[in-house]
Amino acid sequence: MPRIGLALGGGGARGAAHFGVLKVLEEEGIPIDIIAGTSMGAIVGGMYAQNPDVGEIIEKYHSFLQSADYKSLGLEDIVPRDDEEPHLLQKFARTIAKRVYINSMGSRSGIMKPDILEDALKALLDRGNMSDARITFGAVATDLNSGKTLLLREGSLRKAVKRSALIPGFLPPEKDSDRLITDGGVSDPVPVRSAREMGAEVVIAVSVDPTTMEKIEDPNMINIMRRCDLIRGIYMSRIQTEMADVCVWPDMSGIHWSEFLSSEEFIRAGEAETRKKIPEIRKAIRRKRHWIFRFLPL
Repeated sequence: MPRIGLALGGGGARGAAHFGVLKVLEEEGIPIDIIAGTSMGAIVGGMYAQNPDVGEIIEKYHSFLQSADYKSLGLEDIVPRDDEEPHLLQKFARTIAKRVYINSMGSRSGIMKPDILEDALKALLDRGNMSDARITFGAVATDLNSGKTLLLREGSLRKAVKRSALIPGFLPPEKDSDRLITDGGVSDPVPVRSAREMGAEVVIAVSVDPTTMEKIEDPNMINIMRRCDLIRGIYMSRIQTEMADVCVWPDMSGIHWSEFLSSEEFIRAGEAETRKKIPEIRKAIRRKRHWIFRFLPL
């Protein structure tokens, strides 16, 4: 069998779809030898690399979402709410609040303190080094000083995953000698190249970026910058997934990255899209097998 690698992309809450992908691959008996993960993909990938039992890691993830550690993140407060149309005074207040917010953030490197993410990762990941993982694992981060992608494969697994998931603007980057490390999604949203660098011969890429975008109803400065960042990320993801043997791209249109409590829906989306791709995955594996074994069942 060729060495099969997963390249799990970032995307915040949408990354729960990775659990669904893993569930179907496990049910179909498709072995995973290597996992490269970016941001939320690093969190899910790290969990599975330590404990390759998708049922157990989904249960651990759901337990975390019900815990005080999750509530302390404050993510529920930034989920967009479209169920009511604010009247004129509310819109005016929001505009003023945004201006005050922008002015006050100029001297800060992140909204949240890094220990919030550290506490979350303690609940999701076991203590141990990268070398202790049962599946070869790498977490992808970005160096803001050089602009280079960093493939983290040594030392503490929690520390590597944390660095991969330092969402710019929300969590401050981490200094390490001459490097200033932040979220891997900045330079490598779907780490296909990293999976190959780690030795994968067949790469299954999983992107949880939206496949379509809604019309901008309020083209203010913040919404325009967010949309530009989203478009740039989607195009980067498409370029990277084209280098994979198979790409699984669940439909995540209209879903904000902070909607963690909708994880069941995202897991089902990952399952559904992966089931469609199973014939393509088996074909890709068969192509990379030695010619003597190509006609034998996987």
